[in-house]
Amino acid sequence: MTIRPCIFPKSLSTGPSTVLSAVLFLLPLLSLCVYAQTGDTPAGISQPQVRETQLRETQLRTLEPQTPREWIFSIEGSATKLLDDFSDTRFSNGGALTLRRYVRNLGPGNGTLYGMVGLGFYDLQWKTDGQMISVFDTSQIRINEVYRSFAMPITLEALWRTRVGSEAELFLGGGLEFTYFSPMNSNGDALPKPQEKYGKWTVGIPLTAMLDYMLTDHFSITLQATLHPLFTDYLDGLRAGDWADVYLTTGIGITYSFPEPDGDRDYDGLSNREERNLYKSDPDNPDTDGDGLRDGEELAIGTSPLFADTDNDGLSDGEEVRHWGTDPLRKDSDSDGLADLEETVTGTNPLRADTDNDGLNDSVEYAHGTDPLRLDTDGDGLPDGLETVSSPLLRDTDGDGLDDGMETAYGLRSYDSDFDVDGLLDEMEVRIGTDPRKPDTDNDGATDYSEYFGLMTDPRNPDTDGDGIPDGTDPTPLPRSNYNPVQRLSWVFMEIFKRGNAVDETSKAFIQMLHLIRSAPRQHIYELEIQVFGKDMTEARARRSELEPFLRKLTTGWDIPIITVYETVEKTYNDARLRYIWNSGLGR
Repeated sequence: MTIRPCIFPKSLSTGPSTVLSAVLFLLPLLSLCVYAQTGDTPAGISQPQVRETQLRETQLRTLEPQTPREWIFSIEGSATKLLDDFSDTRFSNGGALTLRRYVRNLGPGNGTLYGMVGLGFYDLQWKTDGQMISVFDTSQIRINEVYRSFAMPITLEALWRTRVGSEAELFLGGGLEFTYFSPMNSNGDALPKPQEKYGKWTVGIPLTAMLDYMLTDHFSITLQATLHPLFTDYLDGLRAGDWADVYLTTGIGITYSFPEPDGDRDYDGLSNREERNLYKSDPDNPDTDGDGLRDGEELAIGTSPLFADTDNDGLSDGEEVRHWGTDPLRKDSDSDGLADLEETVTGTNPLRADTDNDGLNDSVEYAHGTDPLRLDTDGDGLPDGLETVSSPLLRDTDGDGLDDGMETAYGLRSYDSDFDVDGLLDEMEVRIGTDPRKPDTDNDGATDYSEYFGLMTDPRNPDTDGDGIPDGTDPTPLPRSNYNPVQRLSWVFMEIFKRGNAVDETSKAFIQMLHLIRSAPRQHIYELEIQVFGKDMTEARARRSELEPFLRKLTTGWDIPIITVYETVEKTYNDARLRYIWNSGLGR
């Protein structure tokens, strides 16, 4: 008998039952692939956030790891199905050993190329029917018995690999296989050769799909499906019809890859091997320390992927980099003496040593009690940093009634209440129009103080009565009306009282009050009115009860007008006010 050669197209052709069976076997595998690529939107995350996250993850995952798995060894158990001339073919089992080898990267987003060799051991079963009886000797063949063929393919295939999600890899490909086969009856005896003499070896073109789900860097679970079209019609010992024999194997196995791949399973910019062996971070967690920065980002900027707050300033590295813009490697980013966390709590700027730009570092302001968020803490018109000799906490450091900023504008000293030492406080001189920098504003030979309190002349006019004689040398400098043009006078005082409302008799303000009481012109003033202030009436009364008897004791024997003291509530920095009450002839 002569061997009739199989035609190549037949090996690629399949009947309707073959196609249907292949589709049914491949559907679960395809469903698993689709499922791995889909997912629901997590609760509490907006669609724009989801899209942004997906875009970032997609960009990361399109990059191939530095070195994919080089060698992949699999042991598989399979279910088999013969697709041939018999209508009643049975499911059976088998197994295979495969070895895959990385060949090359096909470019970003294009996957990689692998080669695979394999050795299979499969049992293919079918049930005999009438057409087999018509060919074989009925003494050796029985109808309705289950017969089998042993198939041992040796395969050589090229596989295209791509990622499916973050934990799976899909392999698709095909190649050539050389298959040894042996059909036999239910007793294991080789079937006779009634038609033609056929060989025990044939060639096929396997079409393979494999899905590896990664368990660790080395181990994975493999789902496999392979369609085996052969170049023979004698796989079952019988040639019938126009189709070459085909069989299908599907199975599951365990895979071991070596050496350890330099993949980046968590997409944090570090390979798994680097994380585990070098940096001791978690290769399955992109942010090992949970500080909001990926492990790869942390190493790039110098922070530790194992400690959420590398510089131990109270702010996590992610907060410093993403929110505040501070240096996660420095506890005090702006070197102002305050830790970054302290500045974020108090409201100062952790990136500016002088938040309010007043010339003083934030920590210096806290140390001295000024407000690091206000350019001018006491509101006197001078930035805190310029008040080097005056107090940045007092609007009127010297208590002369002029704010420090006004004194600076007039060219005076904010710590000296009487710049020209003429006896008149600077605020009074500004108020009555005299020059606080000159003791004799009008150059008439009499100081401003002597004119105002002694002569009762106008310290701004060198000749008050207009008689051609300067007031300083005029025996009668006043006109007959005895009217003083600058008659309305009052002074305010700060820091007269100590704690407990006791009078501070050594304070500059109290001494100035005594000076004004003693120097009041007796012939023109009939009353000295002293108003004592308090934040409430209780405090005001307590202060009056301390000040009034003390003043009356000190002024006993002085030739001064009568003193009237009363209290009032006024929420200011002032402690008291002194006012001259003029004689009715001079007006009030």
